[in-house]
Amino acid sequence: MANTGLCVQMRPISLMAVVLASSVLVGAHGESMNMTGTLPDDAPFYKWPDEPMGWGLKVHLVLCFIAYVVILPVGLVMEMAGHQYQWLAQLSGAGVAFLGIVFGWVHGHLGNVYARYGWFMLSLLVQQTATNLGLTLGAVPRNKKLQLFYRMVGALQLVYTYVGMLLGGIRFLNLCSQGHLGQCVSHFARGSALIIGAVCILVCMRVFGAVIVELRRPLELYLSIIMMLVGAIGTFTEHNFFQTSNTDSWSHKDLQHTLIGVSWFAGGLLGVLMTCRSHPRSRNPIPSLIFIATGIAMITHQQDLVMASHTHFLFGAALVCLGLSTIAEITLLAAGFVKDHDQPALFQFVPVFFMCASGMFLMGSNRDMVLFLINSHIDVATYALILLSFCFVIMFYFYVLVDLYFALAGPQSAKYRALEQHMDRRSTSSQTSTLNHSESHSSLASAAFV
Repeated sequence: MANTGLCVQMRPISLMAVVLASSVLVGAHGESMNMTGTLPDDAPFYKWPDEPMGWGLKVHLVLCFIAYVVILPVGLVMEMAGHQYQWLAQLSGAGVAFLGIVFGWVHGHLGNVYARYGWFMLSLLVQQTATNLGLTLGAVPRNKKLQLFYRMVGALQLVYTYVGMLLGGIRFLNLCSQGHLGQCVSHFARGSALIIGAVCILVCMRVFGAVIVELRRPLELYLSIIMMLVGAIGTFTEHNFFQTSNTDSWSHKDLQHTLIGVSWFAGGLLGVLMTCRSHPRSRNPIPSLIFIATGIAMITHQQDLVMASHTHFLFGAALVCLGLSTIAEITLLAAGFVKDHDQPALFQFVPVFFMCASGMFLMGSNRDMVLFLINSHIDVATYALILLSFCFVIMFYFYVLVDLYFALAGPQSAKYRALEQHMDRRSTSSQTSTLNHSESHSSLASAAFV
């Protein structure tokens, strides 16, 4: 009966998600291919490269994909699970990655940012492999701090791999190279923060349970802190507050972005104040309201290009969906449909997906990418489906990694069994104390009657 009630409660939420997703694609497809306004002078520069990719760079991409996306993450999961053969995955992944980096240097250009980033990835790979060999062979005394350092380097390598992929795509499409580096970095940095946040929430929910009690505070506390910091930075960087002349006038985009920074700072400050002493189950709607307000502002955010207005519409619609689905999640958690240490319910993955989608749409709405889409004759609906497909791939990838962790560390039910036994002992002890208390009352009553 409980499951039936949950399904009945979920029907309006599912309907809401379908309606919102349909409105996103219909709204994005509204003006078909009439996506141009007055194009800037540098618009022809953003197009698909005329020279085809050489075989050496193709081998570089394949080897780096196998090493950094398949072998090394599997080795990290094996290390987290305490598997005895994790060193084999580390060594094989390091060897394949080294070959891939060398192929990229030999058959590419060494003067760009992507090639220079390869030196950083190589030094990180050498450091990680040396630490692993030292721990495995016993050359270095095994201690918790060193093992924790190795695991942190392995986890950060996923982030560095993601950054390398972004730099490779930016270099291949010649983005962020015509005097708009600040705007490009702003979009990619904030969009990446949303995607990384979605991945972290997904992993934490699956590993620690639906409510993530191990955080000791509600999830919204950490979101509010990040929002407050991002809002403070955005308030003072979207328009130069520290300028010495008054010649730089304010545009409507300056006003909107600066006021979004002010609202994020004020809302984040309120969220921190409301959740700093709360239980993890006491979720808070303030970050969701900030997402909804920002999404509405982005939906109505007019650009000089129709295509840019459509991409900002996609970003705003994803933010609105994120805020509404998170409020629905908070409501269902408060209603008691999910216990503290239960596995996450299916509806809890909806906000995670929309957070990932909003980050993807934010990265895809930068000026250079918009001009590339116009020159490539790609309409907004197609672009939205491509980015949503990337979101599904990201969630699938990390869902599989967590499943692999459970398969190596033990069945998933074992993770919750200790908690369930603890709760059973608490309930048994409370029932015993209640029974003893009632028996004492009955004995006193019988004595008084006698």
